[in-house]
Amino acid sequence: MIALILAALNDLYNRLANDPSIDVPRMAYCAGNAGVVLEISADGELVRAVPLGTQKGKKTLPMRLVLPDRQKRSSGDAPNFLCDNAEYVLGVAADPGKQKSLERAARRHQLAKTLHNTILGDVQDNGAKAVLAFLNRWNPSDYPKNAKLDTVRDLLDSGANIVFRLAGDDCFIHDRPAIKRAWETYWTESASDSVWGQCLVTGEYGPVARLHKNITGIKGAKSTGASLVSFNFPAAESYGKSQGANSPVGQAAAFGYATALNWLTSNIRHHVQVGDTTIVFWAERSGPEENLLLDLFADAIGTFEAAETAESENATTLDKATSGKVKSLLERLLRGQSITDDMTIFEENVRFYILGLAPNAARISVRFWHVDTFGGLLKRLQQHFEDMSIDHREGEHPVSVGRLLLELAPAADRKSHAIPQTVIGSLFRAILQGTMYPRSIYALMIGRIRSDFNDPDRPWLERKVTYPRAAFIKAYLRRKARITGNKALEEVLTEMLNPENKEKGYLLGRLFALLEKAQQDANPEIKSTIKDRYYASASATPGTVFPVLLRLAQHHIAKSEYGGYVDKLIEEVMVHIDSFPPHLSLDQQGLFALGYYQQRAGLYKKAE
Repeated sequence: MIALILAALNDLYNRLANDPSIDVPRMAYCAGNAGVVLEISADGELVRAVPLGTQKGKKTLPMRLVLPDRQKRSSGDAPNFLCDNAEYVLGVAADPGKQKSLERAARRHQLAKTLHNTILGDVQDNGAKAVLAFLNRWNPSDYPKNAKLDTVRDLLDSGANIVFRLAGDDCFIHDRPAIKRAWETYWTESASDSVWGQCLVTGEYGPVARLHKNITGIKGAKSTGASLVSFNFPAAESYGKSQGANSPVGQAAAFGYATALNWLTSNIRHHVQVGDTTIVFWAERSGPEENLLLDLFADAIGTFEAAETAESENATTLDKATSGKVKSLLERLLRGQSITDDMTIFEENVRFYILGLAPNAARISVRFWHVDTFGGLLKRLQQHFEDMSIDHREGEHPVSVGRLLLELAPAADRKSHAIPQTVIGSLFRAILQGTMYPRSIYALMIGRIRSDFNDPDRPWLERKVTYPRAAFIKAYLRRKARITGNKALEEVLTEMLNPENKEKGYLLGRLFALLEKAQQDANPEIKSTIKDRYYASASATPGTVFPVLLRLAQHHIAKSEYGGYVDKLIEEVMVHIDSFPPHLSLDQQGLFALGYYQQRAGLYKKAE
């Protein structure tokens, strides 16, 4: 599977690289951060130091630049070309009070000077000569007393990367044409010294990447990035091969897939965050199909923290009429309604890719991977939202996957980090493949409802069957009935209250809602109803609870001004209940919750 993922990402990189409107790094370059620029004279004298980036409160965010490709550092010494921290560029020790730190800084500064002299030694360019003059002349002991560094000293001490610029010049030295040619020559020659083999992604024979580039933007992973492909302990190696030679990916393909994935995780329209899972998605080509699905994933698959949707760098401009159709299609799709009429403006055979990634120590694990055509994916999503469609208050939005998963978190800590992370991948696979929803999620949802109702230590809890929970219970039961061939059950699981649904669990849920209504009519000021004390037991062991509740209801009906109306509704339900079972199965408990929710919604719905 991983080879298919890398191949799709590499194809995406080739598409991006050939699009003049998109700025992605070419081979031998990468996107990186720089926090300080040292402006130097032609003879290597420091003229001034200037902070780069933008100010956000008290914090300075670094500038994002296209830089010469950077070394993958976990341990050891590895200098970078024309963009590195103060330890390498200036020989500044992280802890000047310790001898080991001083020795390490001196060693790394010397390695940086050697690297730059190797690459730029024969380059006839003023920028190259200025950098070499600065590095060869710089004395690390001057750092504490150099007043020209005072404005950026805090940034340098915190590890900000340094780039260079000639005084009076507009561009950075690493962007000068002669410097770029020298770097690309050095990078190519370094690649030729690698192990050669057949690339698993492209099939071409050439140098194999020993180490793969880090992927950034994965929530929960290291801020410097983590590896999607790595072999950094002996148990993962075989046949005497080391590192990337165990699974040979050509250097071009390794660069391409990593660059494309970093572009996706940095582009707000191409990824969403659900719990600990970062979901990236893209189409095989730009166009209205890609724009529609990017908007759909941002709005419907959903993140927990609302984020403004930015314009995509490669968004195709649509005319006003087409934009209106796209909006109409989106709205109907999210509400589980037919979208056939609007599909004429799209090509249904465009392929679409969805990849779910999660942090795993210093690596990235694949939670799920799905490839489908545009038409096939819309069909699956439409089926999901149709199954989830249920009666709800006017103005409430359709339930996004993010909001649904949030309902699985404990009531005391209903935040994204409290979601059971193992269920995220299985839920997405069920949605995208059209298979049964995981029973583990359904059981957890039923358990959360019961625990919320049966938690005396938290009187502040909102004790009710919420709209997202009711929607998922209905979706789970309806999809299970459809897949198992239970046509009769599928037909009675409707969006609105259905008096034709004679399932015992559903009838008992309706009855419980009506008994609660009778109590509320008799005591309008009551704050705690029978649901707060009896819901958990009524939904699991109705035989022990309902006889008591029915006796109480007679007093409530007699006391209420409109008791006769509720009594009639109770009678209409009771006529179909021949007995109260000692316990309900898990599926019947879901029907109980659904019946309770829909009966409550039906009681308070305005007459047409």
